[in-house]
Amino acid sequence: LTEILPKPPFSRQLDMQLAPRPGLSHLAGRPTSTVTTVAASAPASGATGIHRWAPATVAALAVRRAARGRCSRSCRRAEGEQVVTPWEVEAGDDGVDYDKLIETFGCQPITAEQIERIEKLTGKRAHRFLRRGLFFSHRDLDELLNAYEKGEKFYIYTGRGPSSESLHLGHLVPFLFTKWLQEAFDVPLVIELTDDEKFLFKKDLSIDESRRLAWENAKDIIACGFDPAKTFIFRDTDYIQQLYPVTLQIQKRVSMRTAQNTFGFTLSDNIGKVSFAAVQASPAFAIAFPDFLEPGRRCFIPQAIDQDPYFRLCRRVADDLKWPKPACIHSKFLPALQGHQTKMSASVASTALYMTDTEKKLRKKINKHAFSGGGKTEEEQRANGANLDVDVAYQYLKIWLEDDEELKQIGTDYAAGKLLTGEVKKRLGDVVAEIVVEHQKARAEIDDELLMRFMDPSREELRTSFKAPAMEGA
Repeated sequence: LTEILPKPPFSRQLDMQLAPRPGLSHLAGRPTSTVTTVAASAPASGATGIHRWAPATVAALAVRRAARGRCSRSCRRAEGEQVVTPWEVEAGDDGVDYDKLIETFGCQPITAEQIERIEKLTGKRAHRFLRRGLFFSHRDLDELLNAYEKGEKFYIYTGRGPSSESLHLGHLVPFLFTKWLQEAFDVPLVIELTDDEKFLFKKDLSIDESRRLAWENAKDIIACGFDPAKTFIFRDTDYIQQLYPVTLQIQKRVSMRTAQNTFGFTLSDNIGKVSFAAVQASPAFAIAFPDFLEPGRRCFIPQAIDQDPYFRLCRRVADDLKWPKPACIHSKFLPALQGHQTKMSASVASTALYMTDTEKKLRKKINKHAFSGGGKTEEEQRANGANLDVDVAYQYLKIWLEDDEELKQIGTDYAAGKLLTGEVKKRLGDVVAEIVVEHQKARAEIDDELLMRFMDPSREELRTSFKAPAMEGA
């Protein structure tokens, strides 16, 4: 098109607006939150407007956003600035600024009063991930708890993008917390495996391989201990027929301008990327699961904070559709072994502790790669103690060690110089090895028959527990 259409002067390109033009449908985008620091932009002409996307405008808006400091994912981050998107997480010089993310994304911090209320409503002690601030912010948590207190049940939705053969320790965080939520509130759970997303976003990944990775990842998820009578796991490519009517409703209400402004797409991105966000948003509405959920049931989504843009978009669309807005709860990132400036990555082996690693390999990685906040020598450590805020071994113990009193004692002694880095790393090795070995044993018992049971939405056990009235409309 740029070769065929005459180019306006550059000054006009910068000022060009998206003019209405009939005959073109809405396209929804895949969310990013580029924190350089990027908040999702509200559509200037409303989420339901139909627009023509002029080729020159894409580049022009990218220039304008860069000038305003709102870079898309293709922009280079300024030195020392943090970037948080569903595709990329790079911390600033002092680590990820979660207070800044709360401010930028417009969510709310979780309070001690809310944690106490959860304990009161469920009769269970809060999970350590919640007690220790790993899950730190939310959207509409009070509204969800108010409804639950009045007897209104909800369902939980979480997911996984199958990009690797094995999960790593960081991937377990949302699933272990989700399992606790499911048991504590006694509610159904749906788990989406976005095999379509990974095919669209990874250049060399085939559909067959993406589906295979999703199948293998599902076994790791089941090994976390989910109840098959209350849990439905699906690959998008398997369940798309049921999702698609809901996906269409979302796509129709998101303009291309909103998608581009929110997610930073360019003319070089394939159209599958643009439309995928509506697929990921669809399970947030109970109408997508007519076999076992009644339309209108409220949804609760545990997620890492980088996934929030999907559901900001989703919540805007819910208003227009008059469907319940999903409530969300956000986790921090598990830092890479090398330090707090990036998250653990499945694609970089030295940063991650995999669920397939042997105990010997786990300990070797921790001893060799885990960044230390302690002194360079024993004398320095004894004299000055360790900086717990940057010490990876201690930060991992905050996540994985269940005993609060032991954790407190380790922190006190390590900060005072009574413990050395090697001793703390050894304790972490003990804790992590126990978790991984138990997970491996559980996974070994999962066969294809059990997996297919989890993936069957029409099975009697789901219908018996959560059977809904007939669904009307889409």
